[in-house]
Amino acid sequence: LFRSGRMEVSAAEFDVRGMIEDAAATLRPIVEKNGNVLKVEAVGALGVARSDAFKLNQCLLNLLSNAAKFTRNGELTIRVRRDVTTEGDWHEVAVSDTGIGMTEEQVARLFTAFVQAEATTARRFGGTGLGLAITRSMIELLGGIVSVKSAPGKGSTFTLRFPAIAPVNAAPA
Repeated sequence: LFRSGRMEVSAAEFDVRGMIEDAAATLRPIVEKNGNVLKVEAVGALGVARSDAFKLNQCLLNLLSNAAKFTRNGELTIRVRRDVTTEGDWHEVAVSDTGIGMTEEQVARLFTAFVQAEATTARRFGGTGLGLAITRSMIELLGGIVSVKSAPGKGSTFTLRFPAIAPVNAAPA
């Protein structure tokens, strides 16, 4: 068990495909409520990861929930792949939507606690502005990063990239 501030990491082996499918099944009713379709695309063999599956699942649920909230009668796609390079063994999980999208200025403010893309969006869609700040903190604690690409009216893609084996400071309990 590793503690950082108030967050603790509990690393254990888990099936990456299973985690993705569980998150998709959990959020599918919310996704479909707005007339959206949810697709899951796994590229190649994903295998297992050794990290904090609960925290990764929370990050994924947050990204899916946001995508569902800002997309109406569109499509959400989860793409997951394992990326083995000379720099290491990584998993990438991208959540894409065909929703309202954001400007570069809105994207620049996304990961600040209690700040949303803009006031009119916050009034229309609700939320506290904490989800993405927490997601960034959790994924960084696990040795990963979260990135976003977006364009107004074209949708957004949020990508979680994390090591297949969490750093040593995320030791098992």
